Amino acid sequence: MIHFKQTQIGYLHTICTIDELELEVGKVYALLGLNGAGKSTLLKSMAVQLPLLGGELLLNGFPVAQLRKDAALRARQISFVASHFDGVEHLLVQDYVGLGRLPYANSFGRLSSSDEQEVSQVMELLNIQHLAQKETRALSDGERQMVSLARAFVQDTPILLLDEPSSYLDFLNREKLLLSLLTWAKQSNKCVVLSSHDIDLCLEHQLPILALAGGQIQPLVDLPKKEVLSVLLKRS
Repeated sequence: MIHFKQTQIGYLHTICTIDELELEVGKVYALLGLNGAGKSTLLKSMAVQLPLLGGELLLNGFPVAQLRKDAALRARQISFVASHFDGVEHLLVQDYVGLGRLPYANSFGRLSSSDEQEVSQVMELLNIQHLAQKETRALSDGERQMVSLARAFVQDTPILLLDEPSSYLDFLNREKLLLSLLTWAKQSNKCVVLSSHDIDLCLEHQLPILALAGGQIQPLVDLPKKEVLSVLLKRS
């Protein structure tokens, strides 16, 4: 689903090299690393917002070079949720969430009845249906984060990338968010990658971990917290 081959990630210089790594469908991967390790840069590169500095990256079988040239194809393969959404003045929550269906809308940009039903179902799944008629700028940070996630769910892409999606959520909503992601990924056969600083929550739910440290990614499975921290504190 996501295949790295000698992939070099960075801006002007390489900050992370991934020799060979495949991420599977039906799973939620936790991208962990210290501040400045390059988690956001990696996610933006996977979202085709930043060019690779070398190597290859295949997303659902498509090279990133092809996805960069074809915005319509890219919108059907990858959805990305940034770490913060400020909202848009006068834009209602229901309309914002509905933007996730635009890659599938007709030439006039109108949503079908099935699209509208999808929006309603996702908002109910994430328990934000009561926010439907509120303006996005009037929401709390945590509410805007959930609304951004709903838009990504509605986009219904094979790959979902999230940059610290729970940073503005309380402990109860963090739990609900992760459970929703796990259910959605498994039932819909999606590949989800989320960056997080909440090691305890990731370990509690036994997420496969992508530890970013020393300029490399190390996959970790079923390790105790002490060993995970040891990897994350590694220096090149």
